Amino acid sequence: MHQEWENLFFMHWAVPASELRPYVPNVFEIDEYDEMAWIAIVPFTMNNIRFKGLPSLPFGNKLIELNVRTYVKYKGAPGVYFITLDANHRLGVFLARQVFSLPYVNARMRVDQNESTLHYTSRRIHKGYPEAQFHAMFETLSPTIPARPGSLMYWLTERYALWTTKGKHVYKGPIHHRHWKLQKAKAAITTNDLLDFLPPHWFTKEPITYYSETLETKIFPFEKKS
Repeated sequence: MHQEWENLFFMHWAVPASELRPYVPNVFEIDEYDEMAWIAIVPFTMNNIRFKGLPSLPFGNKLIELNVRTYVKYKGAPGVYFITLDANHRLGVFLARQVFSLPYVNARMRVDQNESTLHYTSRRIHKGYPEAQFHAMFETLSPTIPARPGSLMYWLTERYALWTTKGKHVYKGPIHHRHWKLQKAKAAITTNDLLDFLPPHWFTKEPITYYSETLETKIFPFEKKS
C-alpha cells in the first residue's frame, strides 16, 4: 500500500519502561534509550492511499490520524508498537481492526492551518471506548535538520516496522520510506486525554517535538513471525 503522510508532528515523552509494561504484550521487549522508554503522540494527515498496482481511490483516500505509540523489540528487531490509533475514516478503522488487528478507533477530527501554525482537534467516538479528546496547536522552530545515527532524534523516528499480535501470533508490518526531513517544533497542548492511562506527572514537561511536511511510504504485507 502506498501512503503519503503530511503535516506530521512527533511529540515524545520519556517514561520508565515499568509504566508501559501493562500496555505492551509480554512477547515484546520495551525498547529504551538512555535507560528510559518513550511514548509518543503523532498526529498527521494521510493522502493518496492506494494499493499496489491500482490508482488512488476516487473516495476515501484521505484521512486524519492521531496515534499513541511506543518502541519495542521482538527477538532483537526494533519497531513501533501502537497503543491506539484514532482516525476519522470509519471504513479504514474497520478494516485495520479486522484485517491487521491494529487498535484503530473512530474519532471526529479536523486540522486548521494558517501561515504559521497548525491546529489538530480530535474527539473519540468509538463504541466501547471511553471518550478521549485532544487539542493542540503547533508551530515549527527551525529549518530541516539531519537526524544523525545514534542520536535520540534518529532513534525515535527512523523505525521501519510495526509489531502487533493477533491471537497467539506475532506479526511484523514492514514500512519503507526515505529518511525523515524533520524540523524542530513546539506543541501547545490544551487538552490531552490520550495518555490518561499513565500517571500525569510524566507529562508536566513539554514534549520533544519534531515536524515533517511530507513523506511517501510503502506498507508491505504483514509477516507472521510466531
